[in-house]
This record gives sequence, structure tokens and C-alpha cells, in this order.
Amino acid sequence: MAVKGFAINGRFWHKTRTGVERYAQEISSRLGDGRIIVPGKRLAGFEGHIWEQFYLPSLLRAGEFLWSPANSGPVLVSRQALTIQDLSPVDHPEWFKPAFARWYRRLWAILAPRARLIVVPSQFTRQRIIARFHVPGERVVIVPGGVGAAFRPLSRALSVEISERYRLSERYILFVGTPQPRKNLQRLLSAWSQLERGDPNLVLLVVGGAGEVFSRQDLNGGGSNVRYLGYVPDEHLAALYSRALAFVYPSLYEGFGLPVLEAMACGTPVIAADIDPLRELLGESGYLVNSSSVESLADGIREVIENANLRRTLRAKGLLRAREFSWDNAAQAMAQIIRAAH
Repeated sequence: MAVKGFAINGRFWHKTRTGVERYAQEISSRLGDGRIIVPGKRLAGFEGHIWEQFYLPSLLRAGEFLWSPANSGPVLVSRQALTIQDLSPVDHPEWFKPAFARWYRRLWAILAPRARLIVVPSQFTRQRIIARFHVPGERVVIVPGGVGAAFRPLSRALSVEISERYRLSERYILFVGTPQPRKNLQRLLSAWSQLERGDPNLVLLVVGGAGEVFSRQDLNGGGSNVRYLGYVPDEHLAALYSRALAFVYPSLYEGFGLPVLEAMACGTPVIAADIDPLRELLGESGYLVNSSSVESLADGIREVIENANLRRTLRAKGLLRAREFSWDNAAQAMAQIIRAAH
């Protein structure tokens, strides 16, 4: 898989590992001779943009091709493949801090036409980029995300050990994601307030650290049976998936949906929003709901909770579907793209 003569924009390296950073790190670590250029420390906001736009280009060697894997890259470098996960800052700027949305709207308008290739995780994002920036279709290629070996159905003994560490209920529904507006957590809490009245022993477990670039949202409701764990490391997250009665992902907008893939790989029945990217990822392996409707969301969760046969079917289909995605496959596809591009 080794590809020579290219560099990787490593601005993502010191950031908290959410979906964008996981994609970048997992693929970068498998690209053999790729030279990762990493800042000396974590650079946030304006400082990070300055490093990426002006200092990074000066570190490239003559003729060196650049892959920027985490949504942004230097506009001065045209010999570049740019990965864009989704266009949410453009399509829904109200979900982000105004300065963040403005920056990406302007950056992508310049960079998308200049970059040699744009890499996306799904057909949905590919079509949005072609439509928004009028980029020829042959310059926008799909490399889906993957799932690592850590995400698998764990033995009861191991998952119980992790569950006891977090003092978890025997019966819980799991949500994993940064609590940002598009993840639709407020509607999930409203739906949960209806559900917990019928099953006071059932808990909603919310996992995910707070983001820095999203608009403020005041979450309320959900009742007493909601627990917020914040950021959880991967080695514990697989156990949380494995022990969950189901995984719920009511997102209003996605580019791919890594937590959905991780849940399937752990054998967790998935309840997900009926939106294009998640339909594309799940195939026939998930229970889809109208995530804009509190009632539809509550009904979908209730159906999966109460129907053991449905959960078994979703588990079996999800495990099969997850086998179609791996970081090794993603890295091989990325290596071929880089070879062809430079």
C-alpha cells in the first residue's frame, strides 16, 4: 500500500478524536510512506488556520502531493486531495458559531474548485459538493469510513466490567455523538420523556464530549432516567455498545455516520433517522424513523425495545453490513487515489 512522494496535512492530530479526526487518523496510519506534517501543539481557531494556510505550504517538498483529510486545507496548494465529510456549515450555518460557518463557506468556495480531487465518505456528500461548487463529477470520489477491530460484540464478562465502572443500568438505550444541534438530541429527550413513563427502569445513556464550534443549545426534558457520560475512550465505548438494548441516532444531517457503523459492528440494533446518508450506510440493517417528529422517534424506540425478534433481526443484519466496511479498505482506496492523482 506504500505510496511515495506525498504528505498528509496533520493539523487534526492533536484534536479531540471525533468522527472527522478518527477518519483522518485511521486512514493516515495505514498509508505507508505518507509523511504526516503535524503542528508542534494543538492549534485551535485562528492560530490553526494561520498554520495551515501559510506555514504548512512552506514545509512541502518540491513536487510533493498533499492530502488534507479533515475538512480544510491550504488554498495555495492545488496539488492536493481534500476530504470533506459534509457541507453542514454551508447547508445549515445556524447550527454553528457564525464565524465558523462563514470561514468554511468562504474556504470551500475557493478550495473546492482548486483542489485536484475532493474525497467524500458518501454519495450524499458527493452530490452536495457537485451541486454547490459546480465541481466536475470525476473530481469528487467516495472513500467511506470504516470500523476498527475494537468494535465487535464483547463477551459478557468484559462488557459487565466496563458497565460496572460507569455504574450503568442493566437496560439502557445508547446515543453517541457530540451534543450539537444537528444530532437532534432535544427531540430525543422529548421522545424519551414519553417513553420512560412506561418503563421507569430503562435509561437513556448519552455519550459524547461538547464541541467548540457549535451554536448554543439549551437541552431540557427527558426526565430523570437520562445519564450524560461525556467523552468515553474507544476501549470502553465498544462495551457500551455491546451492552445496549439498542442504539439510537436521530441526526438531522450527516455525511456518513460512524457511530451507526460502530454500533452495527458491536451487534447493537440501530434506530436511525430516515435521511439519505444513513439509508445509504445502513441498507436494510436499521430501523428508520422520521427524526423531525417526536412521536415517530418515540414510537420507533418503543417498537424496538418491545420486540425481541426485531432486535435479533437488526443485530444479525447489522453485523453482516458492518463487515463491508473497514479502515484497511478505506486506506487502500485512498492510496489508489493518491497514486492516480500525482
